[in-house]
Amino acid sequence: MPRFAVLLVAFALAGCGARTGLGLPLDIDGPGDAGTDAPLTPDVGPDAPIVLDAGTDAPPDVFVPEDAFVPECPDPVTVRGREASIPVDIIWVIDNSGSMLDDIERMRDNVGRFWDALTGARLDVQVVYVTQGGSAPEAPGSLTGRHNTIDDRVNSWDPLLKLLTHYETYQRWLRADARTHFVVVTDDDSRALPWMDFHEEMLELLGHEYFFHSIASERVMPTEENPTGACFTPTSSASRPGREYYALSDETGGLKLSICNEDWSELFDALTERIAIRVPIRCAYSLPIPPPAGMLEYEPDDFLISYRRPGDETRVYLPRQPSEEACGDGWWYFEGSDRVVLCPETCEEIEALEGEVDIDVGCNVDID
Repeated sequence: MPRFAVLLVAFALAGCGARTGLGLPLDIDGPGDAGTDAPLTPDVGPDAPIVLDAGTDAPPDVFVPEDAFVPECPDPVTVRGREASIPVDIIWVIDNSGSMLDDIERMRDNVGRFWDALTGARLDVQVVYVTQGGSAPEAPGSLTGRHNTIDDRVNSWDPLLKLLTHYETYQRWLRADARTHFVVVTDDDSRALPWMDFHEEMLELLGHEYFFHSIASERVMPTEENPTGACFTPTSSASRPGREYYALSDETGGLKLSICNEDWSELFDALTERIAIRVPIRCAYSLPIPPPAGMLEYEPDDFLISYRRPGDETRVYLPRQPSEEACGDGWWYFEGSDRVVLCPETCEEIEALEGEVDIDVGCNVDID
């Protein structure tokens, strides 16, 4: 299959000013002409320059010289686009009770390798933390606009309950077509909500399957000194085995990782191998998040999608289609995922031509 040429996404930000080389002639032949009642200066000879009264009836453009500010479509800001991939949403819930201080510190010291893997894989990712205060690791600049924290105390016994309680808050950052991963970090078990109740309700809320990964305690042989059978090391120990979390991981195909593993780099390597997987979407292009400066959100009604043949600057403009189901020729916009997708017929045509796709965002220009 022919490879696409480099995609260029041109962002024409409405509402900003631009400089233009457009000349604005004074179309005036004599007194009262050019649609103005402004009089000529009296008592002037035939060779004297015409001076207009700059009153309210003066034509608005007559005093605009070349290269002056014109509040029309601004000069485009061109950035490199990237081929879209299946989005990945990651929701962490972190037990921030007093017994978790050492574990939280180990997590913060090692999470950088996970961020590097996500950005290195060029994933379309959203990350949410449900925890209190400084328990959430800081994210790198590469995840600006795609990393959010819900500040609430998560007790050792209620992480599953907190995920359901705050769903309406973090729902706005989830994408309907995403692979959704939950990650719990706790040294205890869920005593506020059984895993089956959580699973049933979360499936209904999301509308699709998800993965649940557990960084919790496995069960070891109980002893008199360790009656709960929680994992332990010479420097730390868990409170209870994470039975509910491990059962949920088994049900959803998630990872079961031991919180007693003192080398947290191994935990993040395992999460990376499972989560940081890029699955390209054919003929689809992700728009930058957040939108460029001057835009609060994307308005697909103002998009102009076109393509050019190699060596030909002539643009072929493509019509917008309302949905994937109605798509034959042209393009459609995936609401919530900020993604432009070419229709199958158009995709095949552009691939065959090795065409170059342009996306103009934010400037509603008439197509000739």
